[in-house]
Amino acid sequence: MPRNKEFDPTRALDQAMHLFWRQGYYATSMDDLVAALHVQRYGIYAVFTSKHDLFLAALDRYLLTIVSDLLAQVEQPGAGVDEIRAYFGQLLALAHSPAGEIGCLMCNSATELAPHDPDVAAKVEGYVQRLTSAFRNALRNAQGRRDLDGSLDLEAAAHYLTGTVIGVSVYAKTPVQRDAIDQYVDVALSLLSPRSHD
Repeated sequence: MPRNKEFDPTRALDQAMHLFWRQGYYATSMDDLVAALHVQRYGIYAVFTSKHDLFLAALDRYLLTIVSDLLAQVEQPGAGVDEIRAYFGQLLALAHSPAGEIGCLMCNSATELAPHDPDVAAKVEGYVQRLTSAFRNALRNAQGRRDLDGSLDLEAAAHYLTGTVIGVSVYAKTPVQRDAIDQYVDVALSLLSPRSHD
């Protein structure tokens, strides 16, 4: 008689995601995963063929949950300046919380694994493209509504905002005063000024 699965794969994936997020890929052993997921190794391998496979699934889970929740407003078809500012407000709230001290799982993976792991690099690149596309569309909407200076280079501005997101996640992991992160974002968002008047 087939043996029932001993754990819920989705719940286990959430637990693995948070463990990798806190500790990083290399510092997380299979023993750590077994303890956190409350399942034997064979149970993990029955669903995820390897630690690396589990990590890739955890990155997908992070994108589906954490990233999607944060980006929801900016990814709306009619998003504009207000939605971009609201997004960075949420990002700053995270930076001010204990969770901010562990940064962003995608950004952490970009430095730890992406340089020599093509699978992780592809997921990081997809994340960066997603951020940039969301900002580009919101900026385009804002410019079309004349909420932004018509001379603003939308492509450059979208990449700049994406870089700011990555910068906040790294900055938040340092012992810098939180006010400095707020100032960093304030300067970045100064490009969202109304169109110039002659």
